Amino acid sequence: MPEIKRYDDKKMNLLVRVSQMYYEDNLSQEEVAKELRCSRPYISRLLTEAKEIGIVQVRVVPPQNYESEMEQELRVLAGLDKVIIAPDKTNISRQINVGRRAVAYLESVVKNGDIIGFSWGNTIFSVTSLLNKTRDFVDATVVQLCGGVSDLQNNIYSSEIAKNFSKAWGAKAFAPVCPALVDSRQLKEMFLSETNVSKVMELAYDANVALITMGSYGQQNALCRAGYLSEEEMFRLIEKGAVGDICAHIIDGEGNICDRELDERTVSVPLEKIKEKKRRIGVAVGQSKVECICAAIRGKIINVLITDEETALLVLERMK
Repeated sequence: MPEIKRYDDKKMNLLVRVSQMYYEDNLSQEEVAKELRCSRPYISRLLTEAKEIGIVQVRVVPPQNYESEMEQELRVLAGLDKVIIAPDKTNISRQINVGRRAVAYLESVVKNGDIIGFSWGNTIFSVTSLLNKTRDFVDATVVQLCGGVSDLQNNIYSSEIAKNFSKAWGAKAFAPVCPALVDSRQLKEMFLSETNVSKVMELAYDANVALITMGSYGQQNALCRAGYLSEEEMFRLIEKGAVGDICAHIIDGEGNICDRELDERTVSVPLEKIKEKKRRIGVAVGQSKVECICAAIRGKIINVLITDEETALLVLERMK
């Protein structure tokens, strides 16, 4: 994308004038060309350039409560409050396309004074990287809902997500400095008794908005990659029906905790508390996430789903 600073005043004035004549005055390209005594193809090139550098910005604003046929079908079938489906036929990557719609939804529902709880991972990082810096909340707080991982080679973007919220919205950002999974329930209680961790987790409990993703289960799961779960333990959980994780809680196909002993060692807001939050926004993309998405729906862990068309079709097939 060309940088605006490379244009001199004369060229910039021309780009703005042509854009105003065409888009605001509703003149045709031929009429603009005649007025400025140049060719129509030249006007066409100028209008394209004006879009590329952001002088002209096209924004589609659907009517309030608008939903496509697929969104309505999935919302009704799944018993959700809201479904947002990004179309697949675009030259933008699926994750960015879904991320933009997640940002638009967040900005439409978040208010000053809200506490937004978030889970870590590439999907949520992608969403927060697209937040608009023009939005400023006087008293918004964001907080990570679970502990993190210590292996920096398996980046879960927890600190970056918090920073993205802070930079874009001026929000106060918090994250518990502790692992997501520890060796014993006693060790978990020790972490939670530490003053700073305790204060952050209290905020996480109080969050009224949850922005979470659904992680597929298996060797690519962040908890597995970070070494928190041995290969033997991983296969044992799969045999018990594990389909993925939400905020480090390993769940089965019905959205229930897969292994109680393991969950007692998990440093995270309990699933039952997450279910109490007013808005529980699940964002996920890809075939590997479908089973966990369905589990999150069946278990009423989420009440808003934001995904892409291909994933939505697979979820519809599984839920019927």
